[in-house]
Amino acid sequence: MPTYSYAACLDNAYKVNWRIDEVLGERRFDTALRWLPLNLSGAPSATCLDEREKCVLTQVELAAYAHLFGYVEEFIAPKVGALANQQATDDRMAFDALTNFAAEEVKHMQFFRAVRERIDEQLGFEHTLLGGELQTAGYVLQKSTGAVLLLTAAIEWLTQRHYIEGMKDDAGLDDFTRAIFEAHWLEESQHAKLDHLETVRAFAAMDSAERERAIDDLIELVTAVDGLLQQQVEHDLSNLSARLDRRFDAEEQAELRQALLGAKRWTFLTSGVTHPRFQELFVEVATPAQRERVGAALAPLLNGPAVLAAGAA
Repeated sequence: MPTYSYAACLDNAYKVNWRIDEVLGERRFDTALRWLPLNLSGAPSATCLDEREKCVLTQVELAAYAHLFGYVEEFIAPKVGALANQQATDDRMAFDALTNFAAEEVKHMQFFRAVRERIDEQLGFEHTLLGGELQTAGYVLQKSTGAVLLLTAAIEWLTQRHYIEGMKDDAGLDDFTRAIFEAHWLEESQHAKLDHLETVRAFAAMDSAERERAIDDLIELVTAVDGLLQQQVEHDLSNLSARLDRRFDAEEQAELRQALLGAKRWTFLTSGVTHPRFQELFVEVATPAQRERVGAALAPLLNGPAVLAAGAA
C-alpha cells in the first residue's frame, strides 16, 4: 500500500504551485492540431468524419473536457473545506494541507472558466455545456462522505492517468493543451494523495451500516455522473454541427453519439476506477462483497464486469 502524509503533500503543493496567468498568458491553441489525445476522444470511432473533421471534434471535446473538471470541483472544494474544519483542532498539519487543497480547487474552477472563455473566443462561438453545477454539487454533498471521497479519488487519479498516458508524449497534441493539463496534473497529484488519506480516515470511523450506505451512495453517484455525461454528449453533437456547419443524418448522429459516450465514459469513469492507486484504496476501505456489488452495478457503464476485477480480488 502507498504511504502518504499530510506534511509531504503540503510541502509538494508549495513546490508546484502556479498562477493562472502564468499558465495561460496570451497563449492560443493551434487549430491545425488535435486539442485532446485520441485515447480521450471519440474521433477514432467516428468513421463518418474525415481527418480534418476529427481534428475539429477533439477541439469541441476539449471545451467539454475542461468544463467537466470545473464542474466536479464545485462539490470537491466545499467538501474538502468541511473536512479541513474537522481537523482544525485535532491535526494542524492535516488542516493546513486540506485548506490548501480546497483553495487550489477554487483556483482550478477559475482556471477552467478562463480556458473555456479562451476556446469560445478563439473558435468564434459559445459552446453549449452542461449546466446546473451548483444544483449537482448540492445533490452530491448530501451523500455519504465515504461515497463522495471515493468518487473524488477516482477523479483525482484519472487526471494523473490522462496526462501521463495521453498528453505528455503525444507529438500531435497542441502544446497549449499540454501546458494547461500539465499544470492541473501537478496540483492534482497532491490532491489524490490527500483524498486517499481522508477516505481511509472516513471509513475507519464508520460502522457496518454506514459503510453499506457509502457503497449504495457511490453506485448512485457514478450512475448520476453517467447521466451527466450523456447530456454533454448531446451538447457536443450540437457544438460539432455548429463548428463544421454540417447537419448529420440519423445514422451519423447515432455513430457519433456512441463514439462520444464511449470516450467520455472511459475518460471520466473507467480510467479513474481502474487506476491502480484507486484500486488499492478501494480494496483498503471496502469488503470483497461490496467491491463485487459496485462492479456488478457499474459494469454496463464501464465496459463490462472485468473492469473492476482487480478491486474485486
